[in-house]
Amino acid sequence: DGIGGNPNNLPSIDLGSGRTATAIAAGYQHTCAILDNASIKCWGYGADGQLGRGERKGELEPKPDPIDLGSGRNAKAIVTGNSHNCVMLDNSSIKCWGLNDSGQLGQGDTDSRGDEPDQMGDFLPSIDLGSGKTARAISAGDRHTCAILDNASIKCWGKNDSGQLGLGD
Repeated sequence: DGIGGNPNNLPSIDLGSGRTATAIAAGYQHTCAILDNASIKCWGYGADGQLGRGERKGELEPKPDPIDLGSGRNAKAIVTGNSHNCVMLDNSSIKCWGLNDSGQLGQGDTDSRGDEPDQMGDFLPSIDLGSGKTARAISAGDRHTCAILDNASIKCWGKNDSGQLGLGD
């Protein structure tokens, strides 16, 4: 439920032997961190695949193995929405996983990813940002995601019930 009190008295998260965090992102009921070796670990509520472990359960702490981002891929940035995550990889592509009820994973469907085996790593496609386009930055809201592209334009995908995608509707 929660641990109150002085943060100085709280234990540190076990990220693995000798590992430290370089970035952190907190969703509604889960947290993900980029580690000093550019890998990612997530923990917390995971019923919608947001932990990227190929299962629908939570983890109170990070598992020993990092999330599979694909062959030879490392993380540059990570963002979390309510129940989804997106990572900008070392090749400036973007991959997203977790809840996808509003298309927030950017795959043109509403299939959640990361909650079944064989949905992560090389099985998880990168977002199609357009021919030859790469990402400079990413940001996530409740059920939508946006990226600044290499030409300084912005693309957004996911829920648009309040016009948050900037499409004028």
